[in-house]
Amino acid sequence: MGAPRTDALVLRERQTARFASISEERLLAEATQVLQDLGFTIEESAPRFGVLAGSKDRDAVETPQVAGQIAITVFAALLGVHYDPMWDTDQVIRATVSTRSLGPQETSLRISFERIVTNNKGISRVEELTAPEFSTGFFEKVRAGLAQRTS
Repeated sequence: MGAPRTDALVLRERQTARFASISEERLLAEATQVLQDLGFTIEESAPRFGVLAGSKDRDAVETPQVAGQIAITVFAALLGVHYDPMWDTDQVIRATVSTRSLGPQETSLRISFERIVTNNKGISRVEELTAPEFSTGFFEKVRAGLAQRTS
């Protein structure tokens, strides 16, 4: 496993939003709707425990990556060296949501994203998606949905 990330606290705070006067059930229902609107398939839902998980498949092929690998292969062949090119082909983006009651009038909602990338050799790697826009964009959509349904 290893040591925790040095920015774990900052990351956790960025991935968490607080909502006043919204029940955990309503918050999870809105989070479910937002994830589905973003193209995620809900794989696990346990409202009683405040947990939700979903994923979506995406193409991971990037033309510059493939072109670079082909160029290296050609250059290596000119030098008489064998090079086995490798590039990303597929990815699964996973989202995990959890809620927590902070008292009678406040609930926290946390979202985390990761992607599992598979290359042309069938080898996979997992990458956390921690850029601020992932969580802030999600929370903006949840807040907009909640506002729309209460007006």
